[in-house]
Amino acid sequence: MGCLPSKSSEESNFINLQNIQTEFRFIDGRRFHNVANSVYALPNDDDESDRLHVQHFLFRYMWQSFFSAPIEHILNDPETKILDVGCGSASWSFDMATTYPLIKIYGLDISSNQAVSIKPKNFTFVKANVLEGLPFDNDTFDYVFQRHLLGGNVPFDEIIYHKDMESMKQRGIDPYIAQKLVKYAQDQGQLENIKQEVRECHYGIKSNDADLKFSKAAINTIIGMFISLKSFLIEILQISSEEYDELVKASEKELFEYDTYFYQVRVYANKVVENNSESTD
Repeated sequence: MGCLPSKSSEESNFINLQNIQTEFRFIDGRRFHNVANSVYALPNDDDESDRLHVQHFLFRYMWQSFFSAPIEHILNDPETKILDVGCGSASWSFDMATTYPLIKIYGLDISSNQAVSIKPKNFTFVKANVLEGLPFDNDTFDYVFQRHLLGGNVPFDEIIYHKDMESMKQRGIDPYIAQKLVKYAQDQGQLENIKQEVRECHYGIKSNDADLKFSKAAINTIIGMFISLKSFLIEILQISSEEYDELVKASEKELFEYDTYFYQVRVYANKVVENNSESTD
């Protein structure tokens, strides 16, 4: 025999629904961040999390590592604390926390979208907006990691945009930020031993047999990103939903046939402190 939900249960469900509606906004069935000063255009839902997980493992394969900074010596120390800024679905954080179970990993993002059922015990999520500053004291972490926040960070200086980058300009995003990471690190004024590493990620027919599966999987993540950006881009491009879908289909073919590629850039350095050095990517 069933029972009717209590008033307190109904109120709790109502409050939870209100919280969801406040924290997120929904467009064409996709869930997005609802933070006033955020310029991040990609969704925050299960489909996007799946795409980010695949992307993480693709880039781990491409680099054959989680990181480039020389931090191996601290990864078996229980006192080590690592911060993942803009952790998203926490693919990198979970992978690091599982591989190095003695250390403590903190993932920071403007909203939570991590799989609770597989969350490592040494991972802690912190809800915060990095554009408003980090909610930690100085020198809290031994290593700070950040990646793939092109769509979330506003530019730090004046730049010149191509016309095809106009949509990013309208949101205050620097599409060439990867080319300026070393300069940003130098201008920060408190970093030393600044290093840069670059890899080419190919999507096309010139890939050898060993990398062909990688290329096709990488294309799928890009197409997934295009699909995720649909509601935003059809407004910018002023085209119909059907026209956008055709463009996505064409781009999937062209990415492969034209051997499209992009550069993955890693920049890492030491933070200058009085008696110690803190690494950051």
